[in-house]
Amino acid sequence: MTRKKETKIVILGSYNSGKTTTVGRICDKKTEIEYNGTTIALDYGNTIVNGEKIHIFGSPGQERFEFMREILSYGLNGAIVVIDSLKGVTSIDEDIIENLNTQNVPYIVFANKQDLNPVFPESEGITDDVPIVPTVALNGKGIDYGLEVLLNMINGRD
Repeated sequence: MTRKKETKIVILGSYNSGKTTTVGRICDKKTEIEYNGTTIALDYGNTIVNGEKIHIFGSPGQERFEFMREILSYGLNGAIVVIDSLKGVTSIDEDIIENLNTQNVPYIVFANKQDLNPVFPESEGITDDVPIVPTVALNGKGIDYGLEVLLNMINGRD
């Protein structure tokens, strides 16, 4: 019996950038481990795309939870970096992007909260081959398209 392919995607980014909301827009059912509305361990959900099960993990954004980002990123196939368009690229975002670039992991940037500030993030780490998708996680704008782009990037590497 052959096992169906499953894909692991981790959603990374700074505190309050919209990671949990993004997980909720991608997955019908999700589990959150949070305290007072802040993710302290992980968010998890899954979805089926073209018959393939996609596991989505949302990481906590605060600096003190860097160890959780490392744990969640083990064995990932791809990543979504959610950047708050109001704050721009933070030092945590820079570290995440540098780490993904070093590990040669396919990733996409969601420029979230475009309804509040329609700008694209600028960072030396975000190279020209990294897609930046404008999103509004609260209403789902751009989320499905971005996931599709990332899955095409991941499947192009198999």
